[in-house]
Amino acid sequence: MKTFGTEDVERLSKAIASGVNTNLQSISASGHDLPSESLKTFGLALSTQANNNNDTDTSSFSGITSVAIGSKDMGDEGVIAFCEGLEGSNGGLVQCLDFGWKNIGKDGVQAIGTTFSSSKSLTHLDLSRNNSIGCEGIIGLSSSSSTALTKKKAENDGPWVVVCPFPSLEKLILSDCNINFSGVQSLADIILGPGGENKNNSDQRSKGMYLGISSNPIGAEGCGALSQLCSIPGKGSILSHLYLSQCSIGDEGIKLLSSAAVSNACTGLAVLDVAENSITKVGAKSFADSLVESYPDLVELKVAKNELGEEGVTSLMGALVTRKDTKTDDDEPAGGKKNSTLRNLDLSCTNCGIEGAKAALTSGGLTTVRLFNNRLGTDGFNALSPLLRGGHPSIENLDLGGNDAGEDAVVALLNAIAEEAGESKLAVLEIGGNKFGDEAMAALEELKRVRPLLDVAHDKPVQDAEELLEEGLEELKE
Repeated sequence: MKTFGTEDVERLSKAIASGVNTNLQSISASGHDLPSESLKTFGLALSTQANNNNDTDTSSFSGITSVAIGSKDMGDEGVIAFCEGLEGSNGGLVQCLDFGWKNIGKDGVQAIGTTFSSSKSLTHLDLSRNNSIGCEGIIGLSSSSSTALTKKKAENDGPWVVVCPFPSLEKLILSDCNINFSGVQSLADIILGPGGENKNNSDQRSKGMYLGISSNPIGAEGCGALSQLCSIPGKGSILSHLYLSQCSIGDEGIKLLSSAAVSNACTGLAVLDVAENSITKVGAKSFADSLVESYPDLVELKVAKNELGEEGVTSLMGALVTRKDTKTDDDEPAGGKKNSTLRNLDLSCTNCGIEGAKAALTSGGLTTVRLFNNRLGTDGFNALSPLLRGGHPSIENLDLGGNDAGEDAVVALLNAIAEEAGESKLAVLEIGGNKFGDEAMAALEELKRVRPLLDVAHDKPVQDAEELLEEGLEELKE
């Protein structure tokens, strides 16, 4: 919306409360500065909408279910006003609530807990980029949620009593909210509900939750609390997606997660992002040891921007299934078991070295491999070319960008892929950030002729200095 002011809110609220609106389901009005009175009016209208709806199946209801409203100056006052309007209906029928970058602090999130903790509709909650929330805010959210549930339980005389805060929540984003390890523990308490991991609340908290807490200073200690969500004895992981980049967990943090996973497998966890966390080869080795059997459903792993080094990356790759055409006796670990579920692996900026990159390409299960900016250079491309003859039997997306390889090496790699040597699944190749001139362009054209469906991202052809000088001299002569 280009403009969305007080008068617009008043008109919209009247339409919602009267039941006139039957088509509009989403309000996307972030960035618009609104007074608290207008936000409360809007909340009350949404509450009236819910109270007028007698059908408990929200999928058949026509009305507002997704809300993103308010500016970065909204603050606690605006959030409290909005929540007060909805408190009487337990958050109404709102399924998706986006309060990202709204300058919310402790009081604001407490209001959210009071209003929405009993909501059977809310599935998505975004509170990202609210740096003032901090640990006090998450602790306050836990406290207000618990208090509200106790109150609702005393008032409820129906068959369905909420025992787990935010029982329908599927996606929670708290990135960049200044949360440390104590805040993560309170967050775990909220997600697990009364009794924690020893209490079976599975009837109300289904597995498969998305948790985004990147860019928070949780440290290694925070991983202990997160393991309560990922490695529940006899149950596995409540989380299906865990985004944990830039959280300063280091080797000790990844060791805590790995150790917990070995004791109680992280069944159900599909995506793990631990990028930019100061993890070294030590942490990589620990995680690799747990990867074989303790992450049976892991599909995507991001370890980019960690100085794993050649040794750390080869340790990780040693835990994965190997291509049949490159397998040796040394590839078989004790017991013959390897991880076969991982499909997407981001090794960008890990200083993987040539041997680490070669190990990545010997994978027999990965479909996406990112080796961006690993300083592989000409020698690296020359070493990888034999592994890419005829393409690749499993990798569909391969990122070799930003490695500063010379043009001859780029040509050799493109020529290798163009060879007709078995079935290839390679569909996307990224080679930008490497020398790319006329010879590389000619090799690419031949590759496209052989493999017309292959999409290659590259830099524009650049002439070398000698050619440019010669052309310049010719122009001067003319």
